[in-house]
Amino acid sequence: MDLFITIIILVNTLLLSLDQYQINPTLESILSIGNTICTVIFFIECALKLCALGYLFFRNNWNNFDLFIVITSLVEMPLQGLKGLSVLRTFRLLRVLKLAQSWTTMRVLLSIIFSTLGAVANVSVVLIIIVYICAIIGMQLFGENYTPANFPDDVPRWNFVDFPHSIMLVFRILCGEWIEPLYDCMNCSNTGLCILVFITTLMVGNILILNLFLALLLNSFASDSLKKEEEESRLGMAFAKLKRAAFAVCCFVVVVSPSSLS
Repeated sequence: MDLFITIIILVNTLLLSLDQYQINPTLESILSIGNTICTVIFFIECALKLCALGYLFFRNNWNNFDLFIVITSLVEMPLQGLKGLSVLRTFRLLRVLKLAQSWTTMRVLLSIIFSTLGAVANVSVVLIIIVYICAIIGMQLFGENYTPANFPDDVPRWNFVDFPHSIMLVFRILCGEWIEPLYDCMNCSNTGLCILVFITTLMVGNILILNLFLALLLNSFASDSLKKEEEESRLGMAFAKLKRAAFAVCCFVVVVSPSSLS
């Protein structure tokens, strides 16, 4: 059963990747039928689990997640042709996460990531504060220099003229694209001061804070080691059964073929 559901999830993922803008009507019909079949199968699976487990079904968070996916899929099916409600189709992508039920390693990885969300939120607040401070500093020091007098052709799009532009420029620095804005700043302001502000922003915001996100994840991986999951992955067991079945079929064909020829 696990192998069958896994195959359906993978098929559904493939169908989602084939969707496109101005799609061929024939392909669109095939994808619609495939989505309906997958939705029905997921509904039957969820209904059988609910009937078998009763109220215990809701004690498992993955079961609740499956129920949410099934409900959104059933709501989305009759509304496919309505404009403005295509956003419901994005919930189909969540079906890929159903693999976590049969794939032990993926389930553990997702659990570790979710467990670090609280710490990541705190670091995110610190990062926002740093971005805010750097944007204000850049606006106060260099904002008045970004004028047509210093840039005869055109004032650079990335500048410290006002707060929104400053925020975007600091964000660009944190993404690593700081060379060109630095030269623009050096053309209209003090060279040493520009280098100091840009390098400080890059060091504090990018190298320190962003790497702290990785440190939090690595700490979680160290404390909740994957070795805690000693049971064999159900997905691996399912594929092992499939390999044994394929081997048995091949052996049967090899044994039967000579006898049929004689």
